[in-house]
Amino acid sequence: MGIDVVCAGDSLTGWNNEGPVGYWPYPCYPQFLQELCTPMGLKIANGGVAGEISHNGIGQVRDYLGLFSNARYFVIGYGTNDLGMWPDTERTSQQIIENLDQMVHAVIEQGQQPMFFNVPYANESAFTPSIARELHQKWDYHNGRLRAYCGGQGIPLADICARLHDEHFADELHPNSAGAKIIAEEVFKVLRAAHGREDQAHE
Repeated sequence: MGIDVVCAGDSLTGWNNEGPVGYWPYPCYPQFLQELCTPMGLKIANGGVAGEISHNGIGQVRDYLGLFSNARYFVIGYGTNDLGMWPDTERTSQQIIENLDQMVHAVIEQGQQPMFFNVPYANESAFTPSIARELHQKWDYHNGRLRAYCGGQGIPLADICARLHDEHFADELHPNSAGAKIIAEEVFKVLRAAHGREDQAHE
């Protein structure tokens, strides 16, 4: 069976640079997304790489387009590491959006459907109140920019940020099993809607 859905992103998506699946430190949403997609006959490929930033994601998405040339959907999730590495939120967010835009054009040019999920808040209980507020504001700013971009481009966006709370994290940034399942559920909603529109178009 070929691959229908490619998931590209950082450690929220996968730990493929950290050894085989059994040794990944935390569960990731693609494994739960596969369970949801199996009744629809869709097969998932996990292309997440821990620690990645959006600039590197451009090359990764292009590589995956070559590797999975017949895939129908690309679920893309980058930005957490960018926002954590560079203090200028406005400039960093703009750069993330520009990098995501390059990924979008690459996917669309190959006749496939891109979709995104936004950046979830950190586990704010793991930080001091002042740092937690600062992170919350940074994430809100970027997610607003991302929402505006997706709305302008007509790209499906899964709002995982609204669903994940402190109890859904295994550490400061990475979801536990419950959190990964929530991400999968939100991604599945936009994927199912896109799949339904595609099926209607072919009827």
